[in-house]
Amino acid sequence: MKRSRTHKLLFPLVIICQLFTHSVLADRLYTTDGESIPGTLLGLENGKLRWKSEVYGELSVDQFHIRRIESHGHFDFKLSGRELNNCWMYVQRDRQLLHCNEGVEVLKSWKLVLAAGDSVNEPPPILVQKGNINIAAEDSSGNNNLSKINVDARSEMRFIESRHTIMLRYQEERLDSETARNMWRSAYQYDQFFTEQWFVVGNASYEEDEFKDIEQRTLLGLGMGYQFLETSYVDLFAKGTVNYFDEQFSLGHDRVTPAFLWSLDFAWRFNDKGMEFFHRHAMLQAFQSSEDYEVSTLTGFKYPINGQFSSTIQLQYDYDNLPSQDDIEQKDQTWSIGLNYKW
Repeated sequence: MKRSRTHKLLFPLVIICQLFTHSVLADRLYTTDGESIPGTLLGLENGKLRWKSEVYGELSVDQFHIRRIESHGHFDFKLSGRELNNCWMYVQRDRQLLHCNEGVEVLKSWKLVLAAGDSVNEPPPILVQKGNINIAAEDSSGNNNLSKINVDARSEMRFIESRHTIMLRYQEERLDSETARNMWRSAYQYDQFFTEQWFVVGNASYEEDEFKDIEQRTLLGLGMGYQFLETSYVDLFAKGTVNYFDEQFSLGHDRVTPAFLWSLDFAWRFNDKGMEFFHRHAMLQAFQSSEDYEVSTLTGFKYPINGQFSSTIQLQYDYDNLPSQDDIEQKDQTWSIGLNYKW
């Protein structure tokens, strides 16, 4: 009898807990006339929201009656001229927010939504290509005749699970018709993803810098990388590779050594107009000597001008702890303002 009474007491308690848990986790629809309806979002199309309620059954709500939605489910959104993928909805300070692959969006009005549901967007293209070229130049005359040119170019091609990146940098300075700087560097990186975030990476680069006494520098490496974020607004990945490092100098001894290369690439786009902050850095550490290391960074800000063009201000900073000659500076720092074109 005691066991039977215990079961009789526990049974309604379990039912109450299940109902409470269900109500807490359920989606919730807030309408413009003040109603709050728990249930499940099924989708939105042709100006009608389909909503399944435990009490009212399946509802069809006109789009202009929707005020806010809280949903733990993930849906695609079609907006006017835009697509958002894998979004879940929540309300914060009476604002409708969408947490999507592209980042966190504030939805000002549900009237802007053309469609919402499972896979309402087109699948991403198999081949994606993008790139940019940044040119900064300076020419002055008078007491000193000085001319400078700084070119940075980058092109990326993504084909399903593989990514190819080509980079080029060129710098030239002339003072009173005499060359004071002449450097160029090219690099190639291949990434093969084996999960959504982990990838195998291979890299190669070639450089010449006359005024650093570098006749040629070659780098070949293989390693691993991790893609932290890859959305319309944020790109962040890092990689580490073991490299064969070969430096040939105009004067002094050549250097051939294994080395470890660590690099990070970060870009934060504030909006879809082209405003962007970017930072890239790389550190090369030779295995044979802890004092033989180099650091190279590029940090800047892009501001849109018109169409594909934007203005850029950037700082390039290079540090070589063991330069080829004692009279060569360890630090090389350049501020530049230029014009950027992206495709």
